Amino acid sequence: MTGHTYGTLPEGRKIVIDLLTMISPSAVPSYLLRDIDMSWSNDVRNRLKNQGIKITVTAILLKAIAIAQKKHPSSRSDVLPFGIVVTYEDIVAGFTIERSEESHDTVFFGEIELPHEKSLSEIATQLSDYAQKSVSDLPPLALQAQYAKFPYLLRRAILWIGSVFPSVRIKCQKATFGLTTLGKYQVATVLSPCICTSTFGIGAIEERAIVVDNQTVIRSMMTISFNFNAKVMDMQTASNFLEDVCNLIEGELQEHLEQESETASAKELVAA
Repeated sequence: MTGHTYGTLPEGRKIVIDLLTMISPSAVPSYLLRDIDMSWSNDVRNRLKNQGIKITVTAILLKAIAIAQKKHPSSRSDVLPFGIVVTYEDIVAGFTIERSEESHDTVFFGEIELPHEKSLSEIATQLSDYAQKSVSDLPPLALQAQYAKFPYLLRRAILWIGSVFPSVRIKCQKATFGLTTLGKYQVATVLSPCICTSTFGIGAIEERAIVVDNQTVIRSMMTISFNFNAKVMDMQTASNFLEDVCNLIEGELQEHLEQESETASAKELVAA
């Protein structure tokens, strides 16, 4: 008896392991956790559902984080060698996707460009496409699938070049923030590794007892974790950024939705 067996690493795991072992160690991770009242977000989803529009919590999160990133440039910045800081101007949402490919569980990284400029329904549609379309029909996933087939040293060389030259990094991985949600598994919170300067972990929405105006009430609450690279963001800046994200999710996003609705109505009048 040998007491052990050997196997090969599934291709779908190579992407995650390369990022964790090459990109994450270069960061100085720090964590902030915050409970969010999801009452407003649930109301928005129910109102849109009555209009025949299905919106996920993830769509609201991506839009809120992107709007906050527009206000906080350091949340979309990286430190290059020799202390050079690069700030990415085009905001791109990154999020994990669990799929079964060739009988193996695979984790891909989806991307939605400029989510702060998209409607919630547009974001929800793109999220649905990532869940349902084939990998070959989704350019970011097709690129990752191709990358996973490269030899070990070539994969590492590409990641190293991307960490030094922003133009290469953007071609390979555009995301300015990352989002991992495990709420469907009833996980309370997720402390995600620091692959982007701003990485969020999302837990389950739960009915909890909280105190509001000296009254104990039951509200739908969700815990969000924020992992940021302390090389780029100090604690106060990171706290302000997270506070803006949470305020948007708890209701301040309504102002942006109303502005988008007014703009859309104006365009329809012009077209008519």
